Order: sequence, then structure tokens, then C-alpha cells
Amino acid sequence: MMTLLRISLLALLLGLCGFKSAEQTVNPFVKGSFTAIQQQHQKTPHLIVFWSQDCAYCMKELEMLGSVLKKHPDLVLVTVATDPFLDEQFIQSKMASFGLQDVEKWVFASDYPETLYFDVDKRWRGELPLTYLIDHDNNKIKKSGMLKHEQLQTWLSTISQTD
Repeated sequence: MMTLLRISLLALLLGLCGFKSAEQTVNPFVKGSFTAIQQQHQKTPHLIVFWSQDCAYCMKELEMLGSVLKKHPDLVLVTVATDPFLDEQFIQSKMASFGLQDVEKWVFASDYPETLYFDVDKRWRGELPLTYLIDHDNNKIKKSGMLKHEQLQTWLSTISQTD
């Protein structure tokens, strides 16, 4: 009973302080964010997906990832919107429409996206979608263009063999 009271009080205090849970936050993607994301998920297989609101292939890929995440709920997915003008509400709504409301979300926070492209990959010029598949050993597979379901399944089976 006392534990329940403490949890309720903590929830109330966090609410009064304006605390936002991780699933509500859209992080600003700045120079160094790509490296920070990889370090945060080091030794954990994860995907980093760059997308834009006007990219039809990005929307198809996000939809596919939403269905894959239902079957693999432990898969770590990080999404990065490359439109610096998108607000948090739009990004939250868009991700929720694909069942991706609980994934880590970032948005470009620079008026000069070219500097962020260069920070991610010196040869990237903004082509989308762009997906990085990163395994337990931090080996990266870069996929420019829409990630095919078969490619993702092959990668998933490869990482599950090393678990």
C-alpha cells in the first residue's frame, strides 16, 4: 500500500514538473548526434532510419518497419526526420500512424542540413530514405533507397544467430 502511494506521488510530482517521457520527446539532431546515437546503442543491434515527410519511399519503409517491430518488439529503431521545420506534434503523429510511437525520434535541428549530411557520411547528399543496420559488433550496413523486407529479414536472422 505504501509503495503504491509513493509511486502515485512520484507520478504526480513528475506531471507537475512538466516531465516528458522518452516516447513523447523528439530530440534535436545536431552535429555529433549520429555518433552519440551509435554510442548510446553500442553492442546492441539497431537501425537508424533517415526520412522526410515528402518522401513516398520513406513512408513505405516506415510502414514496413512498423509491421516488423510488432513481430520483433525488442528491435531498437531510431528515426531521424531530415526536415528541420517539422514540429514535435507532427513527428509524433506520423510515427504513431505507423505504430512507431515508442521508438526513439530525432529531427534535424539546423538550417543547413548539408552540414548534418556530411556529419553522418561525407558522401551523403541527402538521398532518402537512408538506413543504417548496425549489429552487435557495431558493424554498419548502409542502405540508400528503400530497405526491402527481405534485406531486413536477412539482417534480423543474422543478428539473432549471434545472440
